[in-house]
Amino acid sequence: MQEVYAPTAREWATSRLWLFYSTYAPEYAEWPERNLEDGHMMGYNQYIQYVEPISIYPTSLRPETKISVRNVMAFQRSTFEGTIYDKTEDFDWYVPDGEGGLKKSPLATPFPSKDMRELLDINNRRNVARPQGYYGMIAQLRGWLPDPIGGIYWVFLDNAYTSAYVPIYAGTREIDSCYKNFDPTTYSNQSACWAIDFVDNLLYLKWQEAVKDLWAVRDPFEEQLFMERDSIDSRALRLYENQPDAALEYLTGYSQSKMREVLVMYNDLHDRLIVKYSNSR
Repeated sequence: MQEVYAPTAREWATSRLWLFYSTYAPEYAEWPERNLEDGHMMGYNQYIQYVEPISIYPTSLRPETKISVRNVMAFQRSTFEGTIYDKTEDFDWYVPDGEGGLKKSPLATPFPSKDMRELLDINNRRNVARPQGYYGMIAQLRGWLPDPIGGIYWVFLDNAYTSAYVPIYAGTREIDSCYKNFDPTTYSNQSACWAIDFVDNLLYLKWQEAVKDLWAVRDPFEEQLFMERDSIDSRALRLYENQPDAALEYLTGYSQSKMREVLVMYNDLHDRLIVKYSNSR
């Protein structure tokens, strides 16, 4: 069908297909080699480079290992690390190391702005994660639990790569005001989306180092979410069996508390990033 109705694909159309299938079904086919260690040269322009036909990718397949919520989170955050599509591996990011070699600049980011790309002549290869996307989610459906407890929307704001996910149970009656409050024309420190976007922008001061400060607070927050998942489910289920309304109030309170934690966490983080990296010191 493709041969009749569509031209051979270019990289922008296949890179994410390649990443997903080669990650979760590596033995299904002999996928194109695009990891950095495969020896490919960097610098191709994906908008003119023709690659493999889309027909090599099946409409669907069974993953060779089970895919968890956290696997999907990681995929949504992907910037093609370790592949020829990794924008932080562009040659232009490498600077003298003072010892006759080269090192990656601390400014290297997987999300260079249009101005940065033009200055450094970096191709606009499309990541899976996107800056300033405003929101995204993963729907987790667990049929062995009542619907209000079994369904969870794992929601991020702004950019999956730099944001934190929060669980919003299907039984949640209302989200917290900090997740409702976003006007792209007016900054507010009571908006979780603005708090995350503020941090996202400050990372550019020294991305390679500052992003580690982000991970140091965000990753333990998410780890805790999964550690306490069973106990939250169990308590909600006990309430639901006798007092369904009380269960929904409990789930609402829990989800809202996590949203407020994100707001506080990112507001605190952007204050610390300003101090630590002001003028890129």
